[in-house]
Amino acid sequence: MPIITLTTDYGHKDYFVAAIKGNILSQASEVQVVDISHTISPFNIIEGAYILRNAYHHFPKGTVHIVDIDSGRKDTNSHIVLEINGHFFVGPDNGIFSLMFPSTKPDNIVTLTIEQQAQENLIFPMLNVFTTAAAHISRGGTLGVIGRSIKKFKIAHDTEVNVTPDSSSITGKVIYVDHYGNVVTNITRKLFNETARSRKFSIESPRFGQIEKIDSNYSSVPEGEIVALFNSADYLEIAISRFDHNERGGASLIFGLKFRDNIKINFS
Repeated sequence: MPIITLTTDYGHKDYFVAAIKGNILSQASEVQVVDISHTISPFNIIEGAYILRNAYHHFPKGTVHIVDIDSGRKDTNSHIVLEINGHFFVGPDNGIFSLMFPSTKPDNIVTLTIEQQAQENLIFPMLNVFTTAAAHISRGGTLGVIGRSIKKFKIAHDTEVNVTPDSSSITGKVIYVDHYGNVVTNITRKLFNETARSRKFSIESPRFGQIEKIDSNYSSVPEGEIVALFNSADYLEIAISRFDHNERGGASLIFGLKFRDNIKINFS
């Protein structure tokens, strides 16, 4: 059974998600539609990239992933389809795909041309344009029918990790706050290991001071204490052990950590 996933910042209050699903099923009734998330922070392509990047590879190859986050921005003048790692991604060319795949070259990229036939609803491109493209691909249709081949997509630069030339420090940023209030940075385990080279280190922020070890799980410290670890997606995370963001406040609320705040690791 073909699968189409949905990742948006639409929320669940309005009719948008239902309309999208209805449009997909009207064109391809045999498709299974799976929600990845509709609660991405509005217009936050960094958060959306993190969620979709760590979810898509758990689906079978051939899955079509529709993403619509901040598609109405003025500098987004095209909508594209990527074929990469056996999966297809349909969405705006606003930099989100460069955040998902910073070092992986797509097998194919096309800019959609079917939107020229749907001018009446380009204020909501996912409803007519993205769903039509996804349904076409799910039926085995080729990308050349719905788009024109291009060589690259737009690059977003605002979440790069900085390593000093002498490898004495890494400076990353908060890219996501999860349901529990845990703070996820863009510092990966791979980058940390390559830079650390078994040296002593301290994770530093004006918000929480210093952390001088990385634990293996949330329960490595007593309940209510701060813990640093690499999460299941291999990104450095700052958390409060067994604290519920909704009840008592996770690391984000306790320390006032928010999106794009700096997190620095110094090596001795």
